[in-house]
Amino acid sequence: MSARGLTLLETMVALLILGIVVTSYLEVLGGALRVVDHARTWSRAVAYAEDGMEQVKLAPTGPAAALSAPERLAGGFERRVETRKWADGLVHVTILLTLPGGGRYALEQLVRSP
Repeated sequence: MSARGLTLLETMVALLILGIVVTSYLEVLGGALRVVDHARTWSRAVAYAEDGMEQVKLAPTGPAAALSAPERLAGGFERRVETRKWADGLVHVTILLTLPGGGRYALEQLVRSP
């Protein structure tokens, strides 16, 4: 640095370094926002699947093997319930959930039949 102040070259290099640092921070922030969005989507998927399982537990027993019609849920989710007899007094329940982005989530559980 000269006694008269910063030269044009020094100023340009400083701005370039600052630009690289700011761009890096923006990339990290964007990645964090994407991770949060995916986590929110999966949390809603798990909640919808658990809700479907609780509905099956509370509902009277249907046929020995059945696949429900697709149920549209808020946020672009779709839920299907599959039940089949497992053993005397037990029903195997599978909740199939389709996520808005095309992903899938399944929750399986053995449930006592009343």
